[in-house]
Amino acid sequence: MTIKRLAPRSLALVAIGFALAATFPGSSLAVICTGSVYGPFVNQASGPNPLYAAVGDFNHDGRLDLAVTNSDFPNGGGGSSLAIFLATGPRTYAAPAYYAVALNPHMVTTGDFNGDGILDLVVANKFSSNLSVLLGQGSGGVGNGTFAPGVLYPTGGFPFQIVVHDFNHDGISDLAVSLNNTAAVALLAGLGSGGVGNGTFGPAVPLPLASASTGLEHGDWNGDGIEDLVATEDAAGSIAVLLGTGSAVIGTGSFGPAAHFPAGPFPFEFATGDFNSDGKTDLAVANNGSGSDVRVMLGNGSGGFAPATIVLSTNSASVAADDVNGDGILDLVVGTVTGFNGGDVKVLTGLGSGGIGNGAFGLPVDYAAGGDSYQVLPVDLDGDGHRDLVVTQYLNTSISLLWGTCSTDPHQPVLTSVRDVPHDQGGRLFLTWTASSLDATGGSVNSYRVWRRIPPATVATLTAKGGVPASWMRNVDAATADVVYWEALATLPAQRIPGYGYTAATTQDSIAGSNPYTAFFITALTSSIDVFYSSNVDSSYSVDNIPPSPPSAVTANVTASQVTLHWAAVPDPDFAQYRVYRGASGAFVPGADNQLMASENTTCVDASPGAATSYYKISALDKHGNESAFVLVSPSQTTGVVEPPLIALALRGPNPARGEQIPIDLALPAPGDATLEIADVAGRVIARFSVGLLGSGRHAFNISRTSLPGAGVYFLRLTQGGHQVRDRMVVLQ
Repeated sequence: MTIKRLAPRSLALVAIGFALAATFPGSSLAVICTGSVYGPFVNQASGPNPLYAAVGDFNHDGRLDLAVTNSDFPNGGGGSSLAIFLATGPRTYAAPAYYAVALNPHMVTTGDFNGDGILDLVVANKFSSNLSVLLGQGSGGVGNGTFAPGVLYPTGGFPFQIVVHDFNHDGISDLAVSLNNTAAVALLAGLGSGGVGNGTFGPAVPLPLASASTGLEHGDWNGDGIEDLVATEDAAGSIAVLLGTGSAVIGTGSFGPAAHFPAGPFPFEFATGDFNSDGKTDLAVANNGSGSDVRVMLGNGSGGFAPATIVLSTNSASVAADDVNGDGILDLVVGTVTGFNGGDVKVLTGLGSGGIGNGAFGLPVDYAAGGDSYQVLPVDLDGDGHRDLVVTQYLNTSISLLWGTCSTDPHQPVLTSVRDVPHDQGGRLFLTWTASSLDATGGSVNSYRVWRRIPPATVATLTAKGGVPASWMRNVDAATADVVYWEALATLPAQRIPGYGYTAATTQDSIAGSNPYTAFFITALTSSIDVFYSSNVDSSYSVDNIPPSPPSAVTANVTASQVTLHWAAVPDPDFAQYRVYRGASGAFVPGADNQLMASENTTCVDASPGAATSYYKISALDKHGNESAFVLVSPSQTTGVVEPPLIALALRGPNPARGEQIPIDLALPAPGDATLEIADVAGRVIARFSVGLLGSGRHAFNISRTSLPGAGVYFLRLTQGGHQVRDRMVVLQ
């Protein structure tokens, strides 16, 4: 038998786009936003008939810039363009720079398609049935705010919306595109090598739907750690769910067949979020046309949805989910369409208590936006901690900006973000907050305290055993009388700087199918114990996004009646089990239908017919659902004999690495050319070594610390004979 390792196929859980929060009335935990959430709209001239906008820091100056598609749809798209607005201040922009695209551009979105650390753009050109990919320009990972001319990629079928994601887990971003005159979603594989894209894409592959589509989004709707797609089926009145398979090859096998769920008379756009705080992703669907409405569909966590509930009767082309009033519960922002440019923006406040939504929404509050809207995009454009709104006015030549106007006590810090710490084993979240206005020269604020909410189950257990610790802070929700406890994690000195950050441990870690949230708030302290100022409450969940090490030292002994596979135990502390799959060729895709073993054992015996001529793939799984790279075991040309153990191409980096010499363990199955590469977290190769002269066998290869730019996370890649293995190492100071 011959043994080789395949490219990694991680099943890392993916955080879906928002942070749940909770707030508790009272002097210490007050809702920080009162009154109107948006001020009067301000027009920003863009070009004829703008449809979609995207936000990103295109020139790396710390300010958010805008990209806007000008469709010129009344004239067949003859005056189409892409407008780039570079921010010159918190609420000001330079005159737009225009870039050529094809006819009638719709959605524009961002991504780093060539791995250079600079944002690129992709535009869906509806009337031309293609995409424009514009690569961001700059050097050394720093963009200069300009873009290369667009390169066109055919999609067929009038492309409408785009999502960017690495669907096949090769480290390179792929594209999924809704098609508006073909009943399909198109997939385009990102091209490149070694986990780094080259900025190009493969041919479009269609995935059938029940009707043509407009709205499209990705996420893990069935909790298996693999990204799924959800698309509108406009004329069919339904939402289609396409569950991801995790296939290593982008194509028709990347997703299962569409499942269809009624969503209204003509579902045009939708927003995702957890509206009832049950940890499952829900949908808000904007229906477009006469007698239309906005509906909410609660997710069941297994890829399906409960029957839709109408929350607003209006004709709309756009809906977004966002916590615009800072109470910790997701609200809905809806852009209305009248057909004669008399539309506005409506905000529906999410209902619930204690920061926990119940899936219902209040009556709409109207905000003028300059006319009928095609897209509503909530984002904190000016960095003041409050949510602003970008609205595209598709019957005008401008977009409108609605600046957030939440009334706040300037003495309160504002918790601006709670997000997962990337590239770790889970269990940690990174908090950021703005400073109190009293954190200034001569001001009374001298420190900040980080508070973490205690899970109710923990409180109940301790209460039954005699009581909770006296050091915990107790709050009572005035609306529900619910009691909530908090513990102090850390106290940080005030530094007279604009903002702060802290990496906090979660109370529970995410596992496959469950994403428990951990909530936090910040208190600005003074020298008086009775005088303090508390922030809003926000929360999120941590994600283990590092797969375990693959099995190593694999041996295969073959007789006429059975195959015995054996391997060394993996060292990862979060290891859960090994999985062995069996197929008829080396190209088979591992799955539930060909799984042979799921066990903690390091030996697998296959005595079934045909074992000696079968192929096997072996992986390790951690407790969070991440699956390692596969080791492929192939049959030899002869059977009926016991073969000696063979060496697989293998690689292991030190974790952590200290000292001036860094040892890297590797194994080469044969002599000949072999290359060891070291890349940084942006995918840039910073060191390359020829290791083929070491010959076949296991080796310890030392590299000098001076080969690396400094401490941090690095990725290793060993290549020989067309095969490749990867690992990760952490270098400490």
